[in-house]
Amino acid sequence: MKHCFAVLMIAPFASAAFAQEEEGTGAAKGSQVDMTGKGFSAAYVIEPASKRVLLEENAHVPLPTASMAKMMTCIIAMERIQSGELKLDTPVTVSARASKIGGSQIFAKEGQSFPMQTLLAATMIRSANDTAEMIAEKIGGSAEAFADLMNDKARQLGLKETTFYDPHGLPNSQDPKRINVSSAHDLAIMGIELMKYPLMREYAKTAWMPFTNASYTSGLTNPDHMINPKSRDYYGDAIGIKTGYSAPAGYCITAAAKRGDLEIIAVVMGARAASGQDSSFGIAARLFNDAFAHWRQMTPLHKGMVVGQAAVAEGQAKTVAAVAAGDVQSLVPRGQEGTINVKFVPSSLTAPVRAGQQIGVIIVNQGSQQIGRAPAVAQTAVEKQSWWKKFWPF
Repeated sequence: MKHCFAVLMIAPFASAAFAQEEEGTGAAKGSQVDMTGKGFSAAYVIEPASKRVLLEENAHVPLPTASMAKMMTCIIAMERIQSGELKLDTPVTVSARASKIGGSQIFAKEGQSFPMQTLLAATMIRSANDTAEMIAEKIGGSAEAFADLMNDKARQLGLKETTFYDPHGLPNSQDPKRINVSSAHDLAIMGIELMKYPLMREYAKTAWMPFTNASYTSGLTNPDHMINPKSRDYYGDAIGIKTGYSAPAGYCITAAAKRGDLEIIAVVMGARAASGQDSSFGIAARLFNDAFAHWRQMTPLHKGMVVGQAAVAEGQAKTVAAVAAGDVQSLVPRGQEGTINVKFVPSSLTAPVRAGQQIGVIIVNQGSQQIGRAPAVAQTAVEKQSWWKKFWPF
């Protein structure tokens, strides 16, 4: 996807400290912080392709999202861009309300205009609250109307433990009960959905990007320590996605990491520390290490692989080779690779058979459990035999 503005070119990492600063830093004082007694409120680890859950603890408890709510803001924006309703260069004017938002921001002034792509970059990388507000107002007309769209999308994704009131996740000082909440499970699903967009994957792993706005010249600094090589919390396999901090939420992260062919999503909510072993980054790193140590991504079935022969009635050939129409990847516990088996289940066939025609299914099992399947197609065509061959087969 071609970038349409020069100010957001990738540049070397800034030397500024990478603190989780979406809503300011401070003590994690919320009553829902560290509900497990293990240094966090909730955790969830999932492999995105298979949706296989590798760990869950308090994973379905609605908790404050802090800035992780911005994942849904960007999902909705990317949907509008994909549909053509918006473009990356669509201009967005800063409202008075957006210019007064606190916490992490690009210090947008009322009346200024920015292209949508700049707002997306600032929301994902800087976790800017003013740009999230601007995106919401542009799409929904108001932040409140946009929150309805966020909730509608949550229902579409099957997220039952999520409620949004705003596009950014800031605590509501006027009504503390109107605060965005989601579960670790639901946030992981949002993360999976967001990472389907290549532009969002790029921003999710970007530690710093140049940006200037009047007196603000320090660029877009990502509060995710895991993707910054200069941070003590750097994790070499990390590829994003979104952090969050507020006093009610504690320190949180929806993280992604990839090692070889295996990608993992880990959500940590309600950590007590901003950095180090007890931070959301340190906890997520341990969850990733455990997942990579115990699981392996295999591809037992490759597109074009011959898996068997299918009988063909009334054909010039009695059988046709069956090949896989696509790959099947399987998440397998390390040491159990030998339990994977592939079974071809043919359909009943009568000539003529076209090359590429589906002629059955291929089932991938781990032991007795089905873990994947793909169509089987004919490798070659089989023409119908002449009618007289039924009576004179010589």
